[in-house]
Amino acid sequence: MRGELPFIIFKTKKGMFAIDLYLINRVEKLERIATLIRRAENIKQASFVPKEVGGWEEEVKDFLKWLLEIARVRSGKIINKRLGKMRRWNIFRLLGIPTGHSRHVSEEERLARDNREALLALSILENVIKGDIKVVGYGVAEIEIKGKEVYINGRVDPVYTELIKRDMRAAMALLELVR
Repeated sequence: MRGELPFIIFKTKKGMFAIDLYLINRVEKLERIATLIRRAENIKQASFVPKEVGGWEEEVKDFLKWLLEIARVRSGKIINKRLGKMRRWNIFRLLGIPTGHSRHVSEEERLARDNREALLALSILENVIKGDIKVVGYGVAEIEIKGKEVYINGRVDPVYTELIKRDMRAAMALLELVR
């Protein structure tokens, strides 16, 4: 099962990057869009505009800046929610009020996972978006799915492999692409 992923290649102060335009609207959480950004070295320059992605040249700069702001806000909200729940749980625990230990632990694990994901997205975006963003062109990468691993340009890609495990919408979209 093979297919081609369309990318838009852009240049910032930090170098040349590419963002996957096929999955950009198909992931479950906005934070996961940041993981679709990669260095453009392994992306082949396309001599044509892929049919799925026309019109992104004007929007990519504003979209990435908007995504950075959303990642900042969400990472702050998630950590505040996590800290608030920890405080309440500790107060109840000190007062000897039973509130369900396993429920609190599972909620804390979920919030910690969301917090890590939001902070990773924020870190990626802050490192990539330095200075002005200039669109260079379009690119394509060959994608292949073998079992539970995703290969991009013939090599196992850990980001996409993990993405299809965690994000059902992205997994379904990739399976649709490679048929």
